[in-house]
Amino acid sequence: MKYLAQFGYLKGPSRETQDLRSQEDLTRAIKALQKAGNIPQTGVPDRRTEALMAKPRCGNTDEFVQHGAIYRDPNSQGSELRIRKKRYTVATSKWQRTNLTFRFQTYTKHMPRERTRHLISEALKVWSDHTPLSFTEVRHSKPDINILFASKYHSDGYPFDGPGMVLGHAFFPGRGKGGDTHFDDDENWTSNASSSGVDLFMVAAHEFGHSLGLAHSGDPSALMYPWYMGFEGKFRLPDDDYRGITSLYGSGNRGTRLPDKEKVALIPQSNDPSEEDPTYDIEPEEPKVKDEKDTPPDYCSSPIDTISFIRQEMFMFIGKWSYRFKKNGEKDIVEIHQFWQGFPKDLNHIDAAVELPDPDRRILFFSGKRYWIFNSNYIARGMSSQGRPITEFNIPEDVKKIDAAFVWGYNLRTYLVSGDMYWKMDENNRFVEYDYPRDMGTWRGVPVPLDAAFQDKNGKTLFFQGLRYWEFYDLRMRVRRGAKLIARWLRCPKEETEELKIETYPSSVDKAPDPKAGDAAEHKLKKGESAKDAACSLKNISLMLLCFVSLLHYHRFSSG
Repeated sequence: MKYLAQFGYLKGPSRETQDLRSQEDLTRAIKALQKAGNIPQTGVPDRRTEALMAKPRCGNTDEFVQHGAIYRDPNSQGSELRIRKKRYTVATSKWQRTNLTFRFQTYTKHMPRERTRHLISEALKVWSDHTPLSFTEVRHSKPDINILFASKYHSDGYPFDGPGMVLGHAFFPGRGKGGDTHFDDDENWTSNASSSGVDLFMVAAHEFGHSLGLAHSGDPSALMYPWYMGFEGKFRLPDDDYRGITSLYGSGNRGTRLPDKEKVALIPQSNDPSEEDPTYDIEPEEPKVKDEKDTPPDYCSSPIDTISFIRQEMFMFIGKWSYRFKKNGEKDIVEIHQFWQGFPKDLNHIDAAVELPDPDRRILFFSGKRYWIFNSNYIARGMSSQGRPITEFNIPEDVKKIDAAFVWGYNLRTYLVSGDMYWKMDENNRFVEYDYPRDMGTWRGVPVPLDAAFQDKNGKTLFFQGLRYWEFYDLRMRVRRGAKLIARWLRCPKEETEELKIETYPSSVDKAPDPKAGDAAEHKLKKGESAKDAACSLKNISLMLLCFVSLLHYHRFSSG
């Protein structure tokens, strides 16, 4: 998911809605990536797709996807996508003059400076040979193109990722950073045909295409194809790139141009004859025989692991399955890692989940003694797929798992529950507050251990255990009378929703809560309710006395 969003195959969520993607959106995006990468369009992240996503490439987005270069042919059968004949894509800006300047801010540590300057000059010459453009190296601080070799974060908002995958990126023509070209210096930059490094000339020629106004091309033979093409020996600018750059700046003293005899390779080819080249006419894999583990449980009759209300939609988790209940009534049921991109594939349950009440509306998940943070339905930057220990929240080592996590509508603070204890998180949701845990008896009538808790779209706090749930009365700090069936709430078939005959409250309610167990707000509410209960008790005594006096008068009247 992160890869698809990063490179333009999925639209990024807005900060206002933080929309979650459907399985259909994800399948369509994967097919577009597979078409762009010249591999079979299966719509699932199979072995070839994972290999494609691991290939070295440019860090700029694949704008030809957003600009309609990849499309579904209405006259073709099936759901395969096609790429339009005009594959180059131009940006919305170009340089308004032809004599451009460039400057080295830093040099790579992997080769001598003079060698670097020569390779950069040759890469710029790829474009000046076919256009009226010229490039001059300068020493002053305001060139058209700044050239930078850097690692990780380098003050442009697009940090590099270390060796592999993203090799560099560049900005389209314009003010400020417009035209600037950055290379990841964690790569092993080389020149000529080195099998153990990345060829600087080829990558630089590609990135300078962006600096001049060319976006990525959907043509696998083009220099502006997103993935690294490797060293070509004597390089010639492919036709697609020539048409793109001359559409922006016109042609220069180019002379007669003959068609390319060979296609440019995507990456250096393996010498292993057992490796197959990408092809579309492959035999489909034999379908696997599904066992019970591959069938999602019936949510109407199965105990849940947890339920949460995320982005105004309800999500339920049972075993390795994620159930999404959309606003339009549709349901998506997939394995957890397929929708929540970043979880390990072997994750077999979620104990608790909550959308945090912070500006970014992050989503916090718990499984066992570990937690994960997500932005929308992909894992947050810097978060490991294996999660992090819950002790980072200052939760004690002996806590085995978090049973429930919820935001209480009364104060909009996040609460975590484990067994008969609960914690309140600080205002930044970074740690639990110092005077916790406290006894769950404060939340009168709430059964323990919990399976889930959350605040619904109407602001009601709901607590879940087994196949039942309880609605909480915030002002009285107790559950409302009568447990209800989850199946009825989910509008399951009628035969599965007969009302349970249960006690009004679990036996734990009869235990008098300790006033010290609640915080100031909770204690105040309980104190007010205690006074009200006392008044009701006095009223009951008065009624009993009145009845006794009436009976006495009746007896005297009858006997007399």
